[in-house]
Amino acid sequence: MKSKLKQGLALFAVAALAITVMPQASAAPKTIKIALLFPTTGAMSILGTDQSNGAEMVLKWANKKGGINGTKIQILKGDSQSNAAVGATTAQRLIDEGAQIIIGSYSSGISAAIMPVAQRNNVILWEVGAVSPGVNEQRYSNFLRTVGVSATYADADYDFVVNFLAKKLGKKAKKVRVAVANNDGAFASSVGNAVYDLFMKKKMNVVAKETYPITSTDLTPTILKLKEAKPDVLFLTPDAADALLFWQTAQQQDFNVSALIGSSGIGGAGFLAKFGAEGVEGVYDVEAPALATMNTSGLDKAVAKLTKKWVKAFAKANGHPCAVHCGDGIGGAYTLVTDVLPRAQKESGDFTAKAIVAAAMKTDIPEGGTPQGFGVKFSGAYDKLVGENTRAKSVLMQWQDGALRVVWPAAIASKTPIAPMATWDKR
Repeated sequence: MKSKLKQGLALFAVAALAITVMPQASAAPKTIKIALLFPTTGAMSILGTDQSNGAEMVLKWANKKGGINGTKIQILKGDSQSNAAVGATTAQRLIDEGAQIIIGSYSSGISAAIMPVAQRNNVILWEVGAVSPGVNEQRYSNFLRTVGVSATYADADYDFVVNFLAKKLGKKAKKVRVAVANNDGAFASSVGNAVYDLFMKKKMNVVAKETYPITSTDLTPTILKLKEAKPDVLFLTPDAADALLFWQTAQQQDFNVSALIGSSGIGGAGFLAKFGAEGVEGVYDVEAPALATMNTSGLDKAVAKLTKKWVKAFAKANGHPCAVHCGDGIGGAYTLVTDVLPRAQKESGDFTAKAIVAAAMKTDIPEGGTPQGFGVKFSGAYDKLVGENTRAKSVLMQWQDGALRVVWPAAIASKTPIAPMATWDKR
């Protein structure tokens, strides 16, 4: 009898011990801190602010819908002041304040400075704007980018020249005279070099390649060299400030091309404000699509409805349309709060960097499933580039009647491309 009693007590003790050591289901965190770190002052502020405002709008929308499965988003903000060193310092401050994810960064140079800080502190850098492949050349695991790298710009440019522009100019594609120009910053260099390399690889007729200092205050020498080369099409990659200087100098020197295909500052509201609708008419911009003028009929119905709502709200709040950079912020934040974070919480119960990366590796959004039209599928640790959206695309837009309209490819175009451009004496 005593033996059975001892045996029963022993079993009870083992059961009690098992209860005390058994892992208990952790309660879902009450908040997740997400920081917005963009250049909202300084030379990059016009477009950086648009990206920040677009992302913030989506985070606030998610909170109104209950957050991430009930977990509220606490939004922190930082200003890189258009400076890489300030960006790195500000990233550390935001992390010290508890940021678990940093959404940034507009600029490739700033993004590259922020990334080591995020990795060192085991925080995610969710990149929605910078496109240089060199941002994450160290192959950090905590890097996830929703927009395409510079190669997507080159691919879009080549497709447009071969399948539309050459025919419009009455030339065979390989007879079109191509020039490439860019400043020497990280973003512009990566795009300019990608375009040059692809067109050379395809044995296109490249007649000039010019690189100028990002700090240049006089682009006359560059313009005169390009003018001498007599290109039909110029692929220009500037930032916001030198985009204005380049086009102003082109006017002063009467430099004309059948097509100017620019990027970054070329597609911003500041470009239109500086030169007016007539001054920018016909100029192309290659980037992710401008949401305000994109054909949304190919989007998932629920996504299309949300996109139209956000485009309207952005224009009302900011006084100008939701173009490329606003769209970057919206598209990137949308994927984070509707796909990646809900999966991370469901599968791991928390929002650690490891859980977020694991969730992102399962992201499989088809074309039409995001506000920007392209899908999302992230590359992993064994791929050539880590944390890249392999489904991201760039498109061609064109200034027509004072609006930056998506014109290529036809599936998401809201207008037909116009070529050739008017010469300065006809503007």
